[in-house]
Amino acid sequence: MNYDIERRGLLKFVPPNFLPVTVLVLESTELLPDVRKLLPAARIAFMSPTRTPPIEKLCDETRADLLVGNYLQGQLPTEPKLFELILAQDILSAGDTLYPTLLALNHLLTDSGAMLTRFTESTWTKARLVKLLDDAIYKEIRFMPDGEFWLVKARKCTAEVAALKELFTDETRAELSRLLHRIEYDIDVDENFSRLMELCEREGIFDEYLSDFINQVVVHESAKIFLREHAETFGRVLDFDE
Repeated sequence: MNYDIERRGLLKFVPPNFLPVTVLVLESTELLPDVRKLLPAARIAFMSPTRTPPIEKLCDETRADLLVGNYLQGQLPTEPKLFELILAQDILSAGDTLYPTLLALNHLLTDSGAMLTRFTESTWTKARLVKLLDDAIYKEIRFMPDGEFWLVKARKCTAEVAALKELFTDETRAELSRLLHRIEYDIDVDENFSRLMELCEREGIFDEYLSDFINQVVVHESAKIFLREHAETFGRVLDFDE
């Protein structure tokens, strides 16, 4: 496969990849051909507010699924974690619908996924954009200059958290989070701590993973101290930031 193409604009953030990654491209037809060249096995969805013969032809040529809808009006898929990459080139000009749209796109990203966009310094500052993306629950925000634009890559999770999430099932992580929150907020503490230890034993949750998970979900220092001290009685050694 020939990857010898110039990666312009948002595609500077997209390295060649032969795996079947899932990609959503919002309205920017000019990106589709090079996305397909860079990601030959990708499952690409292209969203357009209208269905026209030229768009249908382009989707056929680039083997992209056409989704018809206005993403700025909430007409997006509702199923979570569908896409590993979302190219939302012009989303920062969305006006009043920008924040809810950013939240909706975050919902569509896998835990290791990222959204790509761009802005000019005449419309945004880095500090203002970082605050907005942070409020919309994006992490690891990166900027790259590109002519008159600043390119932006914002991940759904930090790489560390994404790696943690891949080790166990959604159900196991949800139960782990539920038990930790109940312990933190003093709800049937002894019973829930016993269930926590049983869960760790049953699912093979090791001390380093449990420590990192606690760092991510437990806020109060007193709860962390309680968890560490009581874990010692089960022969577990927890090491996390207090």
